[in-house]
Amino acid sequence: MKINSSQLPTLSQIISSLFILIASSENVLAAPQNQDQQIPYAKPVKSRSNVKPAATSQHHAQEDVSSQETAGQSATGLSKDILYKLTASDIALQRGEWQAPFVTIMSLAQQTRDPRLAKRAVEIAMSAQQIDESMAAVRLWRELDANSQEADQTYLSLMVIKNDYPALEKFFLGLLKTSSTESRSDIIYQAQRSLSRTREQKTALLSLEKILADDATTMPGHIALSRAAYRSGDIERAQQEAKAALALDPSSELGILTLAHATEKTAAFALIANFLKQYPRAKEVRLAYATMLVESKQLELAKNEFLGFLQAPDQSSLSRNQILYTLGSIEMEMGQLDVAENYFKELISRLSSEDDASSAYISMAQIALQRKDKQTADLWLSKVPFDDGKNPAWFNIQMRRALLLASDKKFLEARQFLQTVTASKDIEQAQLLQTEAQIMRDAGQTTEAFVLLQMALGEFPQSTDLIYDYAMLAESLKFYPEMEMALKQLIQIAPNNAFAYNALGYSYADRNLQLDEALTLIEAANQLSPNDPYILDSLGWVKYRLKQYPDAEQFLRRSLSMRQDADVSVHLAEVLWAQSKKDEAMQLFTAAHKKDPQNSLLKDTLQRLELTLP
Repeated sequence: MKINSSQLPTLSQIISSLFILIASSENVLAAPQNQDQQIPYAKPVKSRSNVKPAATSQHHAQEDVSSQETAGQSATGLSKDILYKLTASDIALQRGEWQAPFVTIMSLAQQTRDPRLAKRAVEIAMSAQQIDESMAAVRLWRELDANSQEADQTYLSLMVIKNDYPALEKFFLGLLKTSSTESRSDIIYQAQRSLSRTREQKTALLSLEKILADDATTMPGHIALSRAAYRSGDIERAQQEAKAALALDPSSELGILTLAHATEKTAAFALIANFLKQYPRAKEVRLAYATMLVESKQLELAKNEFLGFLQAPDQSSLSRNQILYTLGSIEMEMGQLDVAENYFKELISRLSSEDDASSAYISMAQIALQRKDKQTADLWLSKVPFDDGKNPAWFNIQMRRALLLASDKKFLEARQFLQTVTASKDIEQAQLLQTEAQIMRDAGQTTEAFVLLQMALGEFPQSTDLIYDYAMLAESLKFYPEMEMALKQLIQIAPNNAFAYNALGYSYADRNLQLDEALTLIEAANQLSPNDPYILDSLGWVKYRLKQYPDAEQFLRRSLSMRQDADVSVHLAEVLWAQSKKDEAMQLFTAAHKKDPQNSLLKDTLQRLELTLP
């Protein structure tokens, strides 16, 4: 089965899993460097009051040097020669050159001993993605300003990019050697996080062991080693280290969350539940427990936990707004739309003009859509602020509003609405064209939509979404050579795109062509995206074409259990019919007809099998 439809976000997309929570718990319990990071599943509100506009990509070098003072140093006097070189370098950078400006700025930094020039050289090299030159410049920067935390952080980032394990070891050993007792745990956790971003995680674990030679038996040491071991694939070691941490402090929330992270989900659930019996006031662990209840679809129990947070705010690290948003999401998932609406309305009423209410507005629109009230849904979506182009949700919301108009057969209005939306970057312009083509296709203007996508690909030939839509439209028009060429191109551009392999393989299977190749393609898709119901449907269908009926039935039953889809029901019914399981087959055909009376696959299949539904 091919995937063409867009879907509203589910609760699981709104509320993250326990394991994301555990990663974020580093920030709450052990990583003050990232204190501004929010709990990942409760993000209804973002304040705009502290948002600063991004710095421009090109600074005028002479302004950068002359307008800033380095702590403890006086500004270096700028001679006419230096000013000339700075100006010439800035002009060269604006022309897209980097080498000559870099050499000039590095030379001036060495000549004047001004760390601001060394920093500027780093910026030039990094903008040009020249790692070696960046390292040379940042070493000079650190030499000229030994107390610069920014220089140290830049140096650390470059070492991570270079996967320079010996340098990372030396860096963190140096920090630990001069650290205070209070800052030591922070350095340990920073070392683990930095190494976790490198390429070879087994090597990263070995490096961390060297860094923690004097700290391996401390609580932070055990926690850091557990995380590193988990990332390296050594689950047994990860569990041992986490248990050692808990042996030092049985009440450690970070310890139990780290152990749960390294444990299979069912066992992790039991660990968390038992911990809460002993330590019922453990805020972060209770939050993890509530999240696990959501993930396991125990929504009534999850709701009770979050209601407890609402009634006793001191028992949770979440704000009231975050709790209201999460409760609204749970109630919406449970189908309690009126209750969910009340939560979201209370949330909106609490927000100031400095807060971003986009998530709440979108949730209210989802409630309206579930009530089949498209006009109200559009009204809520229209409230999502543009915010001078800083709201990343705004553009996608406008595409959704256009599609809502089209779903009411207001195709001309939908296309006219798209003309009022301005794209600020190429990816958005491609999405505009893609959405317009979808509206034209829905209006029955299939050939015109195909031509539009051809033109769009001429402008954006590397857009994977445009290529995929073009291929699917080509197939619907029976332009099979164009479809195959597009999907093969997509596989070349995006070799990890499971949908491309699946679509090409399914097309072969559906046309009963090149079945061995079809099976290879669909199996590749299944490896990239295991347990996807659409891909499982394709696997079942190609197995049917290969007359491997038991396997076909197994895959199709799995697909149908995950997604009640009329096409899958029809495929499974035909497989059962071929195995003389005719009663169950007719039940499935009938169920598919009730679900989608106009389903073209059902009509074609019944006609081909010469069947009439009762």
